[in-house]
Formats: sequence, C-alpha cells, structure tokens
Amino acid sequence: MLEEQSFAYEKTKDGIRILRCYGVSSKVVIPNELEGLPVTELSAYAFAKEPEKEPENISGLPCVCDLALEELYLPETIRRLGRYVFYNCLHFRKLSFYSNIAFMGAGGFIGCEKLSHLVLRQKEGPSCLQEILQDLKQSVVVDCYQEDGELECRLVYPEFYEEAVENTPARIISTQTHGMGIQYRNTFQNTQIVFSEYDKLFETGKYNMDFINMIEMSVARLMYPLKLENSAREQYSKWLLKHLREGAEYLFEQGKSKEIRWLAEVFVETREELEALLEEANHRKEAGELSSLMDILHRRFPGRRKKFTL
Repeated sequence: MLEEQSFAYEKTKDGIRILRCYGVSSKVVIPNELEGLPVTELSAYAFAKEPEKEPENISGLPCVCDLALEELYLPETIRRLGRYVFYNCLHFRKLSFYSNIAFMGAGGFIGCEKLSHLVLRQKEGPSCLQEILQDLKQSVVVDCYQEDGELECRLVYPEFYEEAVENTPARIISTQTHGMGIQYRNTFQNTQIVFSEYDKLFETGKYNMDFINMIEMSVARLMYPLKLENSAREQYSKWLLKHLREGAEYLFEQGKSKEIRWLAEVFVETREELEALLEEANHRKEAGELSSLMDILHRRFPGRRKKFTL
C-alpha cells in the first residue's frame, strides 16, 4: 500500500511542473500525470529547505524536503530538473529515474553526499547518467534496467574529490581532481557507457581504489556481465578469488544474500572454496544462509560431508 502523498504544482505549456511534495514517508513517488497532463518537470529548489517561493500547502501533510527526503522515484515523463532541486538533501540516498532527462539545472545535487544508489531505466537516445554522476563525488552504485524491467548491469563508480591549488606568484587558483572516480565517470562516449573502457580501469584501480569498491565492482561485473570481454572477466575473477574470504565477510556484513548465493552457485569452482563460504556463515551464526549454502554444497559436490552446526 502506497503512503499518502500530495503535490503542489503548476501547469506549463508542456505539462505539469512539481513545486513541492507532501507526505508522511521519506520515499516519494512522482506520478506520470496529474489532471490528465504529463508530469514533465521538477521546479528549482523543489526538495530544498527553502524554495524561492513557498507554495500553499492545502494537503495537511508535512513537506518532504531537506532532511526528510531519502528515496525518490521519477516517471519517464520527467524531462527537466530545476536548479538546486535537491540542494542540501543530506539524507537523500536513492534516486530512480529514466535516462531521457534532457535538462538539469545548476547545483542540483549540492549537499547530496549520501546519494549512493542510482536506479537507471534505459530509454533510446541520449542518456543523462554521466551528467548526474559528474555531480556526485561519492562512491555510487548504478543499477541499469531495460524497459522490460530486467536488471541489465550493475556498475560501481568510486569516489573522487577536488582540491583548489593556489599558484601564489601568479595569483592563479586551479582545481586538481584526485581519485579513480573521475576516470570511471569519463568512460562514456556520446552519453553512452563504454564498457571496455570502464573495465580497463580495474588494473590501475587495484592499487588506487577503496577495497570495498573493488569487491562490489568485481561481484557486480561478474554477476551482470553485459559486454564483459573475456580478458576483463578473467581479471575480475582472479582478483575476487584471491580475496574470496574478505569478499565473503563484506557480503555477509551487508546482508547481500543474492550475491553470496551467486558466489556459491556460479563463481567458486572447488569444494574448498565453497566450504570457505560455509565457514563464514557458520562463524556468523547465519542459520538461513548456512542451510542454503549446505544445500548448494551437496548439490554441486555430492559425497564427503563436513559438519557445520546450525
């Protein structure tokens, strides 16, 4: 059942522009249409604490803005995001959108430092993904879905940061960018992801990226191997196998059951490797995971049995 929500909006020549959202949930779902017209735009400062002009709230519900916003789901009719639309939404962590957003105003994601999960619905034509990623300096996971609803690929974009450096004699201030994240964000051509360029960065990333990013990236590319070349597959697999225990520890800590079962069903090749996953589940007293992994072990490697206490 959807939480009650309401909207302040105005009509434009193209459809409906959302001014404010109201509700009791931190999750906002923007409708495809209002009054029979397509919802095409989020206004400037729509989710910021203080908009340029506060519309009248006749809903009786609190405004979902500023710290109240955590998840936002946009329809495919949205084509424009106004300037500073999510300004200082410090708890904003997940955005679902379609790739056909054609315009994004300046400063839209300033202060959205927790926005770490993007759900992209692919449409034909130019994609807005790179433009959004360039505004997010933190580590971001992107789930890419086709129009039929199938998860096509998952991509991890590491963090980067910018530093202002002053050349005192010349009185010039320049900006230097640090971190692999900016290189990953530049693996696009004509707004489309170039997977071969993305995967090539892993070799350098092994020495320059956060270890957690390495785990997430390896698992994501191997689980959803869209346009994954054999050389890249071998590279990810070799690294993940070398760090199997650490990877398993992280996945258990995060409660990523689907990924753990993929490791057991598809990735590991020997009984000993699968038993390492079982030992981690046993150590953490994860009875459900342990039972599932034991079933996989007996199915893949019937015969000798090692006892684990549930």
